[in-house]
Amino acid sequence: MNYKLLPLSIAFSAAFLLPLVSCSDAEIHASDVPEITQSIFVVPESFVGEPYKSSQYQASDKFFVNINEKLRICGIYSVNGEYIPTDKATPYYNTHKWIIDKDEAGASSIYHSFDKAGIHEVTFETVDHLGDTLRTNATIYVNTPTKVTLQSPANNYNQVDGDNENGLELSWGISGIDPWETSYCTIYASYNLYTIWESSLGNIDCSSTVNLIGQLDADINEKGDTIKHTSETSTIYWGVRATTKSEKGYTEQTYSDVFSFSTKLKNDGTAILEVPIACQFSPYSDKSKLVGAIISAAGDTLSKFSESKASLVIKESLQPQSNLKIVVCDVNRTEYGCDSMRVDLAPSTKNVTDTLFLHDNVKPNMVPASTDFQTDSPIKFFIFDNGSGVNVSKIQAVQNSDTLLTKYENNIISIENSCAKECNLTIYAEDYARNKAPDTYWKIRVNGSVTQVSGPFAKFEEGK
Repeated sequence: MNYKLLPLSIAFSAAFLLPLVSCSDAEIHASDVPEITQSIFVVPESFVGEPYKSSQYQASDKFFVNINEKLRICGIYSVNGEYIPTDKATPYYNTHKWIIDKDEAGASSIYHSFDKAGIHEVTFETVDHLGDTLRTNATIYVNTPTKVTLQSPANNYNQVDGDNENGLELSWGISGIDPWETSYCTIYASYNLYTIWESSLGNIDCSSTVNLIGQLDADINEKGDTIKHTSETSTIYWGVRATTKSEKGYTEQTYSDVFSFSTKLKNDGTAILEVPIACQFSPYSDKSKLVGAIISAAGDTLSKFSESKASLVIKESLQPQSNLKIVVCDVNRTEYGCDSMRVDLAPSTKNVTDTLFLHDNVKPNMVPASTDFQTDSPIKFFIFDNGSGVNVSKIQAVQNSDTLLTKYENNIISIENSCAKECNLTIYAEDYARNKAPDTYWKIRVNGSVTQVSGPFAKFEEGK
């Protein structure tokens, strides 16, 4: 039944002409007016669909996210307590907007990330179809990245008392625990570097330290086997994992670096030296030959070594001394050259140095295989690199502005000859150490059946 509202004067006069009508026929109950409410959801930017349809996400007034995490912040409407799809909600509101840290944006869902840790306030504000204003507030807690830094004993410390009667303190620092988070730390230690994160010693408050008690270089292990105190069995690796948890149950785990310390060896006072050596970025291990020596401060050669590969580990037992020099060269891949380091050896200690890397700092070079080619044949260049080697995937030939087909084999690049008369040819090449060939170009001139190559020319001459 439809009703019209009449002017008051007409309505009163009409009232005498019409039969009395029961008030209940024209009555509108409050229950007949749809009740519009709204909620806030926060989901990952990549989430597709309506968040209320996923059991993984719930509406809330508190959310916990990571710094710079890409988010989709959604305002979701309900009619009479039932969520409705976003595209079905338009009849129920006139306008809506977001206010995030006092900045405004107009949309039902916005994509956002917070580049500052801390507490951020968001408000979803709607003017509904009746002209009423709805405001829903939420607090977004942006977590500070947690970091665990090992402090003591210093990494590679090698003078720990193996009997350890007074205990050995393990200490670390931790940052990034926010006021809304609780935390605890798990301590790990092992004689085996590769199983350290499987060897938990237990949990502790992150602001505490651990006193490691017990013999660290026992003669018999837990199986009853005799332990020989070599360079391997005297070293203990340790690390810390921090677990943080928000009041809503959000959990994050952060791992420290792995440190090591070594006990003093039970021997006659000699020291163990262990030096890893490697040619950096070398994919051709069998083409290298590493030779070197260990030299005392007085210049005496104490030991020599030679290995036909690009990496090795030197292990020597030596008398305690200072300013010991280790020298190594690659005599096959000469672009790696030579390098050295100096170390001090204390009595009865194991000394593991950082890796001594040989670096290839020499650019690949190239020359034409000939200055004259048959015009119907490919143009060929030698590309030389006696270090890490030419990275075939980085070779490219560009003629004027066109990329040409190439083939690389046995240090020779073959390039299709598509030049009609005179062209500029640039060959891009790079070795595995990321050294790029000189930035030059070559002149290609076609004269009948003969094609001539000249150069190289520096790029700045190109416009002359």
